Amino acid sequence: MSADPVRTRVRLSAEDRRGQLIGIGLRLLVTRPIHELSVDEVAAEAGISRGLLFHYFPTKRDYYAAVVRAAGQRLLTHARLPGEGGPEERVRAVVEGFVGFVRRRRANYVALVRAGAGGDDLVLEVFEDIRATLADRVLEALGEPSPDPMVRLAVRGWLAMAEEMAIEARDETVSADGLVDFLVDGLGRLLAPLARHRSLGPGGRPHDRT
Repeated sequence: MSADPVRTRVRLSAEDRRGQLIGIGLRLLVTRPIHELSVDEVAAEAGISRGLLFHYFPTKRDYYAAVVRAAGQRLLTHARLPGEGGPEERVRAVVEGFVGFVRRRRANYVALVRAGAGGDDLVLEVFEDIRATLADRVLEALGEPSPDPMVRLAVRGWLAMAEEMAIEARDETVSADGLVDFLVDGLGRLLAPLARHRSLGPGGRPHDRT
């Protein structure tokens, strides 16, 4: 009768081990809110002790924030800002990447949104950075790297709508191209009154450009 094979722990570099632990967290995040992730379960799946997990992440909050940050980076990788093209073309590229990511990974993205709504200040800060980066990319595509507060607010509000529509749209009812067209057109219509307002001087008179 042969003995059971000895299970050996695979030794990983610190970077690889952190990546492994974050990857486990990303997978589990789909099934539960971030604050319900069990670090004991994560450590057990990685084949390490709870104490060793905290060697790589000082606190549970640091681990949660790292998982959310990694999820956000996946989104931002897809919603790239191209280096060339006109404003509408560049905005469309960002929107296509964003909508495509959400529609293909709806459960993952809902988990990410749910993580941002979990109430932990550190996680909220990470999630806010993700949304702010998306807004900055849209503003840069529009040629508005330093927008006035109303323009930035309008873009953030539009992004919130885009996020909700991308989550709720189903392939059998709304095509990805149709949704992207609607969102890009909607952004232009939303910002048009602000552009006209800025072209006017005091009392609603056009600025003197001479």
